[in-house]
Amino acid sequence: MSDSTPEKPQYDVHQERYRRRQPPVDVGSRRQVLFDDFFLHMAAPAHWDQLAYGVRFSLGQVEKHGTPILEADAPWESGTAWLCVLKEDGRYRMWYNSSHADRRGLRVSYAESDDGIHFEKPILHRVAVAGSTENNVVFEGGFNGVSPELGTVFIDPVAPDAERYKMVYAEWDGPYVFELYDGSQGTLRGAYSPDGIRWTRYYENFLGRYPDSQNCACWDPTLEQYVVYHRTSNQFADVEAGSLRVKPQHRGRAVGRIESDSFRQWSPSVLVLAADSEDSLNTDVYNSAYSRHPDNVNAHYLFPSFYQHYEGTFHVQVAASRDNRHWGRLCRETFIPLGEPGAFDCFIISVAPGFVPVDHDTWALYYRSGDGPHGGSHPITLDYKPQSRVSRVTFKRDRIIGIEGDQRGGHCSTRPLCFDGERLMINAEPTGPEPEIRIQLLSSETDTPIDGYTFDTCQPITTDGLDSPVIWKNSDRIGTEVPRESVRLHVKIRSMRMYAFQFLGGR
Repeated sequence: MSDSTPEKPQYDVHQERYRRRQPPVDVGSRRQVLFDDFFLHMAAPAHWDQLAYGVRFSLGQVEKHGTPILEADAPWESGTAWLCVLKEDGRYRMWYNSSHADRRGLRVSYAESDDGIHFEKPILHRVAVAGSTENNVVFEGGFNGVSPELGTVFIDPVAPDAERYKMVYAEWDGPYVFELYDGSQGTLRGAYSPDGIRWTRYYENFLGRYPDSQNCACWDPTLEQYVVYHRTSNQFADVEAGSLRVKPQHRGRAVGRIESDSFRQWSPSVLVLAADSEDSLNTDVYNSAYSRHPDNVNAHYLFPSFYQHYEGTFHVQVAASRDNRHWGRLCRETFIPLGEPGAFDCFIISVAPGFVPVDHDTWALYYRSGDGPHGGSHPITLDYKPQSRVSRVTFKRDRIIGIEGDQRGGHCSTRPLCFDGERLMINAEPTGPEPEIRIQLLSSETDTPIDGYTFDTCQPITTDGLDSPVIWKNSDRIGTEVPRESVRLHVKIRSMRMYAFQFLGGR
C-alpha cells in the first residue's frame, strides 16, 4: 500500500449501536423490580466495567406454612381442589372447588378468615347439597352446569356493580362426557357476581375445548383488556422438507392466552409457555397461576407447576413478563420446594393465582397440595390414600427473582432512567460471605460517573433491607446537580441479591 493511499475510516457496524443514545425509561417514583434484563445496559467498548459480568438472575426464598390450612372437613364435603384467595378490607376470602357424595362433578365453595390461616366455612343457603342448603357452596355451574372446575375469582375495576366479581372456570359440555370424554368435550366459561356469593353464568362459551386445570383471568389496566391464561397443548418434532413429511408429536400440556375487551367474546388462543428440551421430554406445564405485582401494573408473574410424568411430581417455577403477553424463564429452579417424604405436599404443589398481601412487607401465595403422585404417572405403591389440601407460603415483597453477584464480585448497569425524587432505595439481601453493594450514578451523555456519586463515595450496603438507602458522601439525598431527565445506575455487587430499586421524595 502506498503512502498516498487514504486510510479507510475506522468503523465497526457491530459497535455503531452503542453510539446511539437510548431514550430514558420513565420510572418516576415507582418501585421497579429486577426480574429480567429489561433495565440492563449493554456497555460501550470504552466502558467494559459497565457490562453485566459476574452476575446472574436467581430466585428468592419462601417460607412454607408447613401444615394444611384447609381441607374437606365439613360434613357435606368429600374433597377439595383448585382455590383462589383475595384480601378485601383486611379479610381473606377464599373460593375453592369442593366435591360431594351426591354429585360426580365439582362445585365452588366459599370460606373466610381474619388471619389468612384459619378459615371458616359459613352457612350460606345458596345451593342444595344432598337436599339441604346448610352449606357453604356458592356455585354449581349455572345453566347447563355439570362440574365447574374453578379458575380465578377477581375484582373487575371497570365493571358495573352487578358484575364487580368475575370468575372463569372449565366446564364439561354435558353430563355424558364423564363416560365419553375424549379430551375435547368441554369449554371455558365465565360468571359474574355483585358480592362473590351470588353467581350468574355468562351465556357464551369462551373456548371450543375443555381446558382442564386451573385457568386464570384478570383485567389488565395497561392493555385495557381482559386476559385469560388457560390450559392448552404443544407439539414438537414435525418435519416438512421436500418428500420428507412427518407429523408432529404431542408435547403435552402448555399455557395458552386469550384476551377480550368485553369478557364475552375472545381472541384466538396463542401459545405463551411450554416445556422444552431443557426441561426434558418427561415434563409439561400443568397450570399457569398468573399473578400481577400488587404495586406495579407492568410486572407480571406465572408460577406454573412443571409436571414430571414418570415421578408424578409438580415442581413450581417462575416466569415473568413486562407486557402480560410475552413470557420468559430466566431461572428454572424450583421456587416452592416439595415437602419431605410423607408430608402433605410431598408430591404436588399447584399455586393458586394472585399475590395476597399479608402486610406492607409480606406477600403470600396459596397452593393446592398432594401427598401422592398425579394420576397416570409411574405406578407407586402407597400405604395410604393420597389427599389434596390447601396451604401457603410467604415471602418478603418483590423477592421472587433478583440479580445476584457472585462471591468474587460482579457488576452491571442500567439503561437511562428518568426519575422523580431525592433518594434511591434498594431491596437487597446477602447470599454469601463478605456481602456488599455499591452504586454510582452515571451521566447518560458521557457514560462516566457523576462527581460526588461514585463508587468511592458510596457507603457499602452489606445487610438485609427492603428499603436500604443508597448513601453518598454521608448523605442519602441526591442533589439538584444530578439531572432527573436521564441518569444511569452502575452497580457493583458481591454475595448479594438485588430485587428492586425506587427513587423517593419530591424534587
